[in-house]
Parts: sequence; C-alpha cells; structure tokens
Amino acid sequence: MPAYQPHYANLNHVRSIQSMQRTASRPSSNRILIAKILLGTMAAFMLCSAVVAIVLVCYVAVRDAQTTTTSTTTISAVGIYALNIPTCATWNENGTTASGNQNGSIGYDLGSLNYPVSIFIDNDDILYVCDRDNSRILKLYPNSSTAVIVAGNGTVGNESNQLRGPKGVAVDQYGAIIVADSDNYRIQKFPQNSTIGITLASNTSYNPLGQMRDLHIDVNNNIYVTDSDNNQVVKYIPYSSIGIVLAGGGPSGSGLNQLFSPFGNFMDANNSLYVADSGNHRVLKYLPGSLNGTIVAGNGTAGASLYQLYLPRSVIVDNNGVVKWTTNYAAGGVCIMGCTGTTGTAANQMRGPRDLKFDRHGNIYVTDQSNQRIQKYMIQLPTSPCPSTKISVNCDTSNDTQINTVYLEIEDATTGQIIPSTMHGVIFETNINRGDDGGLYAELIYNRAFQEKSRSLDGWSIYGEGSISLSTDQPVSKALPTHVKFLFNSNSTVPSGLINAGFYGIKIQVQIYSSSFFYKPLVGAFIPNNKLSIGFRDLTGRITYGMSIVDVSSALVDNWTKFSNSIIVHDAAPTSNNIFFIEFPQGSSGEFEFNLISCFPPTYKNRMNGARIDIANTFAELKPGFIRLPGGNDLEGHSISERFIWNKTIGSLEYRPGRKGTWTGYNTQGFGLIELLTFAEDIGAIPILAVYAGYSLDQKSVPKDELQPYIDEVIDEIEFLTAPAHKNRMGALRASLGRQEPFNIKYVEIGNEDWLGLGLITYSYRWPAYYNTLSKRYPNITFIATTTTYIRSPPATDDHHYRGPLYFIENFRHYEKLSRLGPKVLIGEFSVDNNDDLEIKNSSQFGRLQYPSIKSAVAESVYRIGFERNSDIVIGGCYAPVLQNINNTQWTPNFILFNASLVIKSTSYLAQQMFGEHVGNIVLNSTAYKNNNKKKQQNVHKGEEGDGKLDKLYFIATKDTKNNTLIIKFANVDSKDILVNTQIKKSSISSDGIVYTLSAGSGVDPSTIQNTLSNPNAASIITSSIFVINGTCSITVPSWSVVVVTIPL
Repeated sequence: MPAYQPHYANLNHVRSIQSMQRTASRPSSNRILIAKILLGTMAAFMLCSAVVAIVLVCYVAVRDAQTTTTSTTTISAVGIYALNIPTCATWNENGTTASGNQNGSIGYDLGSLNYPVSIFIDNDDILYVCDRDNSRILKLYPNSSTAVIVAGNGTVGNESNQLRGPKGVAVDQYGAIIVADSDNYRIQKFPQNSTIGITLASNTSYNPLGQMRDLHIDVNNNIYVTDSDNNQVVKYIPYSSIGIVLAGGGPSGSGLNQLFSPFGNFMDANNSLYVADSGNHRVLKYLPGSLNGTIVAGNGTAGASLYQLYLPRSVIVDNNGVVKWTTNYAAGGVCIMGCTGTTGTAANQMRGPRDLKFDRHGNIYVTDQSNQRIQKYMIQLPTSPCPSTKISVNCDTSNDTQINTVYLEIEDATTGQIIPSTMHGVIFETNINRGDDGGLYAELIYNRAFQEKSRSLDGWSIYGEGSISLSTDQPVSKALPTHVKFLFNSNSTVPSGLINAGFYGIKIQVQIYSSSFFYKPLVGAFIPNNKLSIGFRDLTGRITYGMSIVDVSSALVDNWTKFSNSIIVHDAAPTSNNIFFIEFPQGSSGEFEFNLISCFPPTYKNRMNGARIDIANTFAELKPGFIRLPGGNDLEGHSISERFIWNKTIGSLEYRPGRKGTWTGYNTQGFGLIELLTFAEDIGAIPILAVYAGYSLDQKSVPKDELQPYIDEVIDEIEFLTAPAHKNRMGALRASLGRQEPFNIKYVEIGNEDWLGLGLITYSYRWPAYYNTLSKRYPNITFIATTTTYIRSPPATDDHHYRGPLYFIENFRHYEKLSRLGPKVLIGEFSVDNNDDLEIKNSSQFGRLQYPSIKSAVAESVYRIGFERNSDIVIGGCYAPVLQNINNTQWTPNFILFNASLVIKSTSYLAQQMFGEHVGNIVLNSTAYKNNNKKKQQNVHKGEEGDGKLDKLYFIATKDTKNNTLIIKFANVDSKDILVNTQIKKSSISSDGIVYTLSAGSGVDPSTIQNTLSNPNAASIITSSIFVINGTCSITVPSWSVVVVTIPL
C-alpha cells in the first residue's frame, strides 16, 4: 500500500466556479420585504392576503388599547445604532437616490455606481458604499450626490491600493475603513485618510477564507465576516489573522450547526449572532459560545407562506428586539417599499435589493443593486401613540369551524404550591446506544486499549509495511492486560503505521487536539531520528488535516513510556470520514508495542477527560433540574461481577479496567464517577445518584447474609463523594484525584427497576438492609426505592413508563390520585414508544417508534403538566433513553440523536426544553370555562371544572417569583386550534410576553413529523409575541401542539 500523500484542491478555481453558478442562478426581484419579527420569532405576523401592490397582514397578537411610544436613539462609537423604532412607524414608499444614477444606469464617475453591494452609515450620516464592479469604496456626505474614493483606485488588482470585487465595508472606532476584498480573498484595513490598505487576514491553509458576503465590526473592533464558500461566519479579533468560526464551517447543510451560502450577519449587544442563511431560506440565531443555531425566521424551504423566506440577504436587530431582513419575495411580513409588484427605476420601484442599513434617525438605506443606486426611505414617525388596532383583511375567525374558544382565569399570587427545581431533568444511562463511549465521552479512538469483542484489534488496521498482533506480555497495568504489537520483519521502505477510524467517523475541525499513548520499543527496535508522526487524514490518505511529531527517544527498551502531544488542525475536514494515524518513518525496523491510544478534541468546560462539546451543550440547553446517573440497566450489569463498581471508574485511565457493556460493546468507564458528577455540576443539574443494590440482569441477587460488603461499597462511594478531604480517608482519596471540594448529593436511588423478574422478591430484604443503614448515616439524603411492593413505604419511589400516547393522556391525573401521606415520586424514565399503545418489549415488535414525533411530544407534555401540577409529591421527571448514536442503536425512540459530526434534537427534546427553560417556582390557581359567563360546562373528560383540563386542552399556570413572570403551559390534543381568552384576575397589567409553540402545522398528521438524520429540523420551536392589556390576552393553541407563554408581571 503506498504511503499517504497530502493533496490540496485548487480552491480558487472551485470558488470561481461557485461564484459563476451563484451569479447565474440568482433570481431577479421586484420588491423589498422588510419582515418585522420580535426577537427569536418565526411568525409574528399572519399572512392573510397578498395583493399585487402590497402585502397585507393581520397581527397574531393584538393590543386593544393605546400605549405610549417614545422614539430614542443610542449611538455607539462606531455607528451601530441601538434603535427604538415605534411599532407603528412607516416609511415613505418613494425613495430618494442617495448614491448612483436615479435612472438605473451603470457608471464609472464619482456620481455613479456599478453593481453596489454592501453599505455602511456612520454617526454623522456619512454613507460608505461597496461599489463592487468598480472595485472601490465610496464615501458620501449627507445631501451630496458626489462621492470621494476612500479605498481602491478603480482598477482591479491585488496591490495594497487596489481591490477586486469588494462585498463588505465598515468603519471602526478609529475611523479606519475595513473592507471585505472578496475576490482577493482578504480583509483590508485602510487607516483614516489613507488609501493604502493593510491586510488583516487572507486565505491560507491556516485560515480558509472564501467569498465574503458581509462584514461587520463591533465596539471592540472585532470583525465578523460571512464566508459563503466555506459556509461559515468567522470572527477576527484585533491583531489576529486567524479567524474563529462562530457559525457553520465545513460542508453546506441544513442542520442547526450548518449553513448554506450565508449572506448577512449581525451581532447584537448580548453577543448573540444572527445569520441570514440564504441558501437554507432562514435566519439563525447563535447564542454566545454555541455552534448550534436556533431558527428565528423561515423553515428551510423557499416560499411565501407565513413560515417561509426566500434567499434572505441581510439581517438587523433593533433595540425592540425586532429582526428585519431583506428578501426577494413575501414571507409573511409587511411590504413597506418597492411594493408595486413590478421592477423598475421609479422612486417606488426596485430591482434586486441587496443590503439594508438604518441611519441614526431610523431612515432606511437600501442597496438597489441592479438599478445601480442606493435608495433612502424616510421614516414617518407617528404623531400620536401607536394604536393597538390590528390590520385586518377578512381575518375574522369567529365563524371558523376549525377553531374552538375557551376562557381561562388565572389568580396571581406571591405564594403557592412549591415547584422544586428538580421538576424537569435528564437521565444519563451509560453504554446504551453508545451514549458514553462514542457519545458524550469525547474520546475519539475506538477500542483504544484493545478491549472490544473480548480483546481484539477491532477498529485498527495498518498501512504501508509491517504487521500487527495482540500481546499480553508485560502489560501497561493489571487493568489493561492487552496491547498491540507492531512488527517490521526488515527495514521498511515506505512510511507505515496504525490507523483508527474512531466511533463511526472522526469530525475534524480547526482546533487543537490532545493525544497520548503508551509506547514500548522491544530489543532491536529502530526508528530513524526516534520520531513518530501522529495526526488525522481522510479515508483515502491523500489529505492530512493535522499532524504532530512525537520524539520517542526518551523511551527505554522493554519499558512502557507515556507520550502526550497536541495536534493542531488548520484545515477542517468536509465530512467525518477520517482516520487517526500513528506513523513510522521509512527505514524503521523491529518490534514496537502500544496501548491506551487516546485522542480528545477540546471538551466541554475544558475538562480533562471530559465531554463532547456539542452533545454536552444539548444537555445544558435543557436547563435540567436533575440528572439521574449512571443508569439504568448499566448500573446492574449482566451479572453481579459485571455491575457498576464505582472505585474501578476513578483514577488514571490505565487503572480503569472497564467491563462488558450491558447494552453494547465494551464499557471503558473512561467517563467514570468523578466525570459524571462533574458533568452534572457543569450543566447545573442536581445529581440523583443510583447505587448498586445487589441485583443484576441475570436475575441473580446477593443473598441476604452476604449483603454487607455491597452496602459498605455504597458507604465508601458516598463518603468518597461527600466527605471533607481533611477528615476522611475516602475524601482524601477524592482530593488526591484532583477534586478537593465535596459533591452535593441530595438524592440516592437504591437499585434500578428491582420489580423486574426475581428482583421483586429479593428487594423485600435488600431495600431495608440498604435503607436502614444508609438513612441513619446520611439523614440529609433522600433515598429512593425502585418499587413499593413488599416493602414499607419509602421516602420516595421511582416510576418508569414506556407506553403509547393515549396512556400518557389518560393518566394526566394519575399523580393527583396518590396519597399525600405516601412516598414522593420520581418519574425516572418515561416516553411514548409506540403509536398504538402496545406494551412493546423489544425494538423489533410492530408499532415501535424509531423517532419521537409531534404526537409523542404533545402526549408527553400532557403528562408533564400533570406531574408539574402535583409538584407537592413529584420530585421530577425525565425522558428516557436520552442518547442514541445512530450507528449503534439498541433502543428506540430516543431524546437526542447524534453521529460523529451531527446532533439532532428530537420533538420530545424540544417540548421538554420549553418546559425546562420556563418552570416557575409556585403553582397558581387557574380555571378554564367553555363560555365567558362561566356556566358550568358539561364536557370535561375525567375531571372537574378547573382541574387543569378542558376537553382536549391541558394547562397549568405557574409563576417565577424571582423574575415576577407568569408562565402558562398548554398541550392541545385536539385536531382543531383552540383560542384561549385569558384573564389575570384583579390585574391591570399591560405587558409584552412571548409565546413558544411546537406543532405539526394545520392539517398535518402529528405522528408523521419527526426530526431525523435526513430531516433534522422537521419540527422546531416557533417564537412569537403576545400583548397583555389590562390583564387580558388571547392565545392561540394550534391543533396537536405544545405552547408555553411567558408574561412579565
């Protein structure tokens, strides 16, 4: 096999082809649409009628009283305006030409333009224009039609005083002009009063930089560039020529971590990034530090419906939290200029709008690209407070048979039934669906210590010359008895080595990886210069993405030495079809042994031996109140000897033997007890620690008279986690491993599903043996039993439910029926796993879901509302299982799907995210009526009036007393939308709230909407506004939907 040779494509050639393709396919436009949407909103307006001349809309939420509006402008040092534009402001539809020829003709003099693109307006209303095809930047003072050239000399080139197709311009706080010199693949800085540019960044193997579509600068002089060739938005900090990818990167795609030909970007005051993801017909919002965006506009398909966009080009956010963007066709917004329905050069017409900016007064400037001009549209401020009337075009739904109306009364209070912070949590069960090794655990190397498949070379192969075999001679440690031996029978004539493709692929990004391995040269072994190479390549071996040289000269013959090195990657791989390699140079000979070959990317919170960032972020974004760990059946193991033994999961990795996986493969337990508890802290979740209780999955129990050592094992575990380091030997052990402070353990669950098989009988003696000992020793810990059969009432018990949607809907009131004198309840595992309410026993049985659906999420939300209403006895609940590596699955459906490069949030995840982010800490009294005269209605199914359910609508009202916010949650299992006319009793509050909606859409079978690998964003949370006037508002709860409403009080 030939040695690997790096190969690089002609990037400039590829870019020129892409540019031509995009230019050729770009559609023409006859109007500009400024869609006004509350921050994070996809549907603040409902399209009612589209007329040729104007797009007419009706508001989803309506103000019924006038409010006072004040127009203010805050100006930053660099001309980024924090505008408070009145909601009823309009703009003159007749624009005036601020730059270029009014008649739309191309020109080359200082009063003309040639395909302008980006614009910038500073604090003094000075306009800067990217005159693309004239390769220059023009500066125009207010009320002047003649420009001054401030960058570029009008000739195409790559000299310091030249530009080639610039597409972005901004001015920093020192007056320097920053230009995206797009066709030169560089960012140029022109100091104030200088036309000689300085290159800040350019396209290199260390800093891929393609066609730039937009450029912005923040108040700290950070530069934000949209690179459409590389489908990414990149940040350049001052004095750095290496960009930091904030969004996208890698191949184009429609995942929430991907972009497709992005154009505009905007960074708001909270460091949230907005991207006009043009090729995906959507606008994404990225929270600081997250590479996964949230869709705030569009649904990924081109069109003119309420939820769609068509090739959005720019995005701006004002101080009212209003997102505005330009697009070529209507997208459920308000057409405010260029609304004639035809292209042209008249003052009220446009042709190909490209960029949009506001001046400090709120006037809008638009790049009317194909008309070769910049148009200015004057703001028309209201002369009186903004009216709260809706714009109505036959939008009356009073006679609509597809909507029902109910009336909801809520009593505000400062005290009430307490909701514990643990109400909505997660479980992390190790091993199932490769949830830890190959999942949350960030280790990239599969079978790193040759333990898989009863000690094998599975996952390893070689290239070049030589051979490999397994050896048990002189192991690294007793815990890791098997290692690999690499043998050269003679001097090698080509570079040769070991390769590993990871857990179904390795994602390679521009970052620093940490690698280590144990190495032992045998007698007679020889490596030229004593240097090995490690790194990453694609599967063909032609492209090397990162490589490090390891000097092994310090290794002693027949002795193990650990080597640790960093691998710096400068070029991201387009796919996860990559390998890790250890390479011997040509001329190597003899025998060499390796073990514990490891490689980590950067980890969550930069923890050593830590968690994969994107998956960990997905946990954290739930804001889980608790995390139940380590399981689950993996706690019990196949047998007593294969159970989770906590003290074999701590310490250096070479001393962790691991064990046979309960569900799949081998469990390295690299993500051991300390890592699990640290992860719980990092995501802000209270740990619910499960401990082994003397029963395993082979249905064998520890005899009663032999239990004490197992109880002592649990005592040692709790002491290890909670005891002070200076007073206790187990606390001292924890401190010696790097964790000085004790963990906060409030809940301990004794066993897991001990009602299974013969476990139910033996739990009658196992539970009291554990509980009586542990509860006396740890009175501040709540101990949870896994069943109440055959035992005295425990402090708490754990319910598990895997059923169909109907079960969860019908059991909405289940926890109301429980005695308040009995144990508290943890719903430690539940999910809709089928559509026909079968009692599914295995994944091959008919009816089992492969993925959660909207129908699943709604039914589960009914159940969640039910146990949230009973927070006086419910500790909390969590969906299970959580993680699923789509390449190694033992159970479906699951909460979070992933592979080596992608993480997918299921519909069930999205529903819980809405609940977890908006919990509240007290329950408020709330009552629903069928009609507004409060006549006792007759059609409540399984409940009394005001019991949190009306027909097929389920609800709860809670309050976050710390932030004084009302939270209302709804689950609608009806095929019709429901209009909820809501009254906060004895309240005159007027407030703007937010509505979060998860639904299938009108007329769509909710069981068919699933987020999958092929369609990861089939469902998403839609955010809209709600206006409360004098304590009243109207909320539309769509058919088969989950809706959460938050209202500041």
